[in-house]
Amino acid sequence: MNWQPGKTGIFKIIKNNIMVILKEQEEQIVNFGVFEYDSLKMSNILDVPEQEIIKEMKNISSTFYKLYQKGVDMADYVIDLKLFDMAKSGDIKALDKLDFRKRSRFDALKKRNK
Repeated sequence: MNWQPGKTGIFKIIKNNIMVILKEQEEQIVNFGVFEYDSLKMSNILDVPEQEIIKEMKNISSTFYKLYQKGVDMADYVIDLKLFDMAKSGDIKALDKLDFRKRSRFDALKKRNK
């Protein structure tokens, strides 16, 4: 598929079906990860067919996927950092939430490595 957007010129699909992402759009894709937007929302914002977004998100080697995942990871880090600061100042609920998030990540890692 050689799809190219009409007006935006943001992305293009070259002959070997690789999405080319312009440098200016990298931050936008990271932000999609921060907000954990789904493929439909991203396709509407970018004016890109949803199937192209889905294809990129399934390819963990793609630049799109890596940028999106960076946003997800950055958001987790910021949340954990804030919870840690709140826990240090005596907020028991923040400590419980931070502990829950750590256990959840550990459990997910164990499942992945089975």
